[in-house]
Amino acid sequence: MRKVDIAVMYHYIREQNGWGAIHPLRPEDFARQIDVILQTHEIVSVDELRMPSTKPKAIITFDDGTKDQYTYAFDILRKKGVRAYFAVMSGPRITGKIPLVHLVHAVLSFTSDEELRDILIASYDVQSLSIESSIYDYETNKLRKFNKYVLNFILKETEARAILESIFNAIFPNAAKFVKEHYISDSELIEMHRAGMTIGVHGHNHIPYYNDAQHYFATEILPCKEYLERELGIIAKWYTPPFGGGEFFHCMERDLTPILLEHGFAGGFSTISGPIDDTSRFWFPRIDCNRLSPELQSLT
Repeated sequence: MRKVDIAVMYHYIREQNGWGAIHPLRPEDFARQIDVILQTHEIVSVDELRMPSTKPKAIITFDDGTKDQYTYAFDILRKKGVRAYFAVMSGPRITGKIPLVHLVHAVLSFTSDEELRDILIASYDVQSLSIESSIYDYETNKLRKFNKYVLNFILKETEARAILESIFNAIFPNAAKFVKEHYISDSELIEMHRAGMTIGVHGHNHIPYYNDAQHYFATEILPCKEYLERELGIIAKWYTPPFGGGEFFHCMERDLTPILLEHGFAGGFSTISGPIDDTSRFWFPRIDCNRLSPELQSLT
């Protein structure tokens, strides 16, 4: 294999167990992937990405900070002596408010796509919406893609939240219990950090990037960075934007990068697919874990 560094993107590591709106990787498959990566790459801490190496390096990255990452992924990583990078959110910890993205996952898991589509169409003029975004290209169900895109990117947060919470509250009447069970706790994050895992910023409320870099940094990034330092004693130097920056990635790359550098960030991870061909850059592409095998084969 030619010397090509990679970063691999993970979200849920768990059994699906009725959660039809998520695409989890089973724990045994995750363990198997780590073994496959180790055959060709040295899995290193994200802080070691720019260090010299005779073997291609791999970074294991996680988004969202959901509890399954502690319960299953961290346990597997620790047993294998492998370090990884976890980007987490501060909003659910501080306010108890569940980010839209996880309201969407919960509602779509226990409500039919047809029912939710009908609610959206009855409430807003979105019936003729043409979805050209590649953000949800992993969704083979066009109706599911439509629902996710409208809720996460078309409606205002207040509009989407009103629809989702009215359904969510009937399914999960105890929001505080949901937050406690759905996200890695502060004590668990400290345990992971002490075990060599890197904890980074994913945001405050998982809001997609919008074209106001200063305001976005002040409301979405800085609160999370300050929370990690103030409450957990963790100085976060790495950033993973929700949805990888979404449709405004190139604007984010241009306008947000100088602000991140000014505040001590060392780099960030997008959802753009591909290997890492230049470690001197600020933003790094990643390979989705569900596409890992063909991507690794293409690098041989």
